[in-house]
Amino acid sequence: MNQNARLATSLVTPPAAAGDFPVRVKIAGLDPADFASLFALDDLALARQGIRRVIASAEPGINYPCRVSLDFAKEGEELLLLNYRHLDNPTTPYRAEGPLYVRRAATRFKAEGEYPPIIMQRMMSLRGYDNDGMMVEAEVAEKEGLVALAQEWLARPEIAHVDIHSMRRGCFFCRIERA
Repeated sequence: MNQNARLATSLVTPPAAAGDFPVRVKIAGLDPADFASLFALDDLALARQGIRRVIASAEPGINYPCRVSLDFAKEGEELLLLNYRHLDNPTTPYRAEGPLYVRRAATRFKAEGEYPPIIMQRMMSLRGYDNDGMMVEAEVAEKEGLVALAQEWLARPEIAHVDIHSMRRGCFFCRIERA
């Protein structure tokens, strides 16, 4: 068993019912209104802003994970690939941005006590931040280990939120906060 698998299985598995989590959490995809006007631009205008229009293919290994719906695009769907600043506190050295996909007309994922399947399907990077945007914790985990880490960290008053990133490419997926 590799180190990541040991980590994920060694953590306490949280209760099965969302209402039984020790810390109530909320998770939301990005606001689709922030991107709606971009879909009206032509490809040249998008390219000038460093944005690429993409049509989801059935190519293996490319899943097109939308950060609004927190779900994968289906073949033929239109997406934008763009840079997004997800940690925008100018007083922290951890200010961060990176590439992500958003689907046209995606419905925003918003839930309390429910983790989106998109982050439960593979090893992910978790980063816990304080109110000043300083990183307090960082680890990798999957499935129950991811939930257990988020629960453990958010039970600590000094951790304000947990950001989830893809492990391989480091792209931002979503933020977990106390409900």
